[in-house]
Amino acid sequence: MRKISTKNLEPLLTISRIKRIDEVLSKRTKGISVLLEDIYQGHNISAVLRTCDNLGIQNIYIVQDSNKIKLSKGVSLGSEKWVTLNTKKSNETKKAFILRLKKEGFKIISTVPPSKKKSQTIEDFKIKKKMIVAFGNEEKGLSKEILAESDSFIHIPMDGFNESYNISVSCAIIMNQIISQAKKQNKLTYLNKKEMNDLRLEWYIKSIRNSSNVIKNLMKEK
Repeated sequence: MRKISTKNLEPLLTISRIKRIDEVLSKRTKGISVLLEDIYQGHNISAVLRTCDNLGIQNIYIVQDSNKIKLSKGVSLGSEKWVTLNTKKSNETKKAFILRLKKEGFKIISTVPPSKKKSQTIEDFKIKKKMIVAFGNEEKGLSKEILAESDSFIHIPMDGFNESYNISVSCAIIMNQIISQAKKQNKLTYLNKKEMNDLRLEWYIKSIRNSSNVIKNLMKEK
């Protein structure tokens, strides 16, 4: 058996597809990520994945202790294929999960209602090169465990009677502004060569119909 590489798969893809994959890869960030905690509406998770994909955010961290992950493909439009979902282990506490991310150098930025003390607006918040922005459950918000380990709190200013947007809307507003500011401040870190090559192979495979059978046949060839 031989090892499959992107060179083996290139003849199976159109030139425009290969160019598009390279273009998207060149703009993928690994420094700014999103964390979702116990989101129970599948269409909300799907909308967030779509937002992250469009903003060039590769990694999404999932903490689902109370609800199973359910995606709405009509909302995500296949975005789940192009982003990386990193889920908390079932035997891992939320605190341990967050501390593990912090050991990797990430700052945990929690989204909260405007009434939360010591919370900054997204306009006033100082962008970090390595940060994970956490969004909580549709009704309860983020848990005490995650809030306790957070490095900063941010909110969207509200001029109405409600103190929150829908989770997917909040994510789109906040992450769009953060990515935009990170680009302007030259604080957006991109994938390194190895990460790009690994992801390129993964995306090539996902772009090919019946890829499992195609790969099996290629691996049998001498």
